Amino acid sequence: MNRAKKILLFDTIIDGHHADYLTHLITYWVKNRLAGELVVVTQPAFRGRFEKVTAQEPGGQNVRFEPIPLAEVEAVHQASMLTRSFKEWNLVLKYIQVYKPAHVLLMYFDIFQLATWLGRSAPCPVSGIYFRPDFHYPRHPGLKAQLNGLRKKVTLQGALRQRGLANLFSLDHSAVDGLRQLNPRAQIWPLADPVESYDVSPVETEQLRAELGIEPGRQIFLLFGHLDERKGIEPLLEALKDLPTGQQKEVCLVLVGPVLPGFREKIEQKMAEIGKDLQIVRIFNEVKGRQIQVFFELSDYVLALYQRHVGMASVVVRAAVSRKPVLASDYGYLGQLVQTEQLGAVADTTSPAAIRTMFQRVLTTEIPYSKANLQKLADRNSDVSFAERIFNHLSP
Repeated sequence: MNRAKKILLFDTIIDGHHADYLTHLITYWVKNRLAGELVVVTQPAFRGRFEKVTAQEPGGQNVRFEPIPLAEVEAVHQASMLTRSFKEWNLVLKYIQVYKPAHVLLMYFDIFQLATWLGRSAPCPVSGIYFRPDFHYPRHPGLKAQLNGLRKKVTLQGALRQRGLANLFSLDHSAVDGLRQLNPRAQIWPLADPVESYDVSPVETEQLRAELGIEPGRQIFLLFGHLDERKGIEPLLEALKDLPTGQQKEVCLVLVGPVLPGFREKIEQKMAEIGKDLQIVRIFNEVKGRQIQVFFELSDYVLALYQRHVGMASVVVRAAVSRKPVLASDYGYLGQLVQTEQLGAVADTTSPAAIRTMFQRVLTTEIPYSKANLQKLADRNSDVSFAERIFNHLSP
């Protein structure tokens, strides 16, 4: 790896995984004291986390934070998807002109596909992290869906043909072969979905159990993350409502994550319909850092009931770090991974009946899963593996 260079990281989004991914890259750069300069271009709200990682660290002296004015962030975020691709790409080109980096990493390549194909060329190599490649997923029947799939594939092919695109890192490993077939000359790499791990003591886990008031004798099912329609909460609650009373008394559902008021009202109503036999613990705010893993250590099963989810999900990696089996959707790469790696069980998570059947199987017979494979998955998706893969391929 040629380390004496300037690399620019660009992202106008700072919530969820976006801030974590930037943090992992900065932390690796700082701890390994990489030569050259790292320029981090993102929202002003990231400054606190940036300073926490770089302050008083010898390797932090060659890392620069460049906040994008909020007016510019809002301008690109409020644009239509078609217009946004070009607006945001032009913003990238502006910062390239200012800092003249040897390489640029687009932290969210998905929105740049059209602009990198049809927009102005960058004066330096560009790489990107591809979150949700879905060209290889089965399409819904119907002309509109087929045309939409064709449009996406043509756009992606156009982006991959550009000589300025040096590397594409795919979080969905099942897409890598297909991406390479779209353009055999393109450099496509599978990328870890990084999770930072912590040493959590049994005392911390029991303390959280007491704080949450979890009743004895119940199995704990954790649903973690931004709680919205995509997480499959509504069909889950419908499934739990129809569990026999005796089985409801064996379940504690723990919901952890921020939720919008309108959706919260909807799921609160569904939870009320379940009754008191099944225990539900609600933590409707964001949990960060070490405390995340304490929740995963506490759980018996981790729920990944996404609705037709594309790509990987970090909750599966977090479950692997804590060696906990996953109950997941049978759709796409996520479903394939859980099945082939024996990480837990899958079901059609759009169907309350299928979810209920899966829960009954867990409560009556348990499910076989491989702790060794969970360990391997955790090792493959460490924050260090993520950063190493990226920096080892970013060359001028």
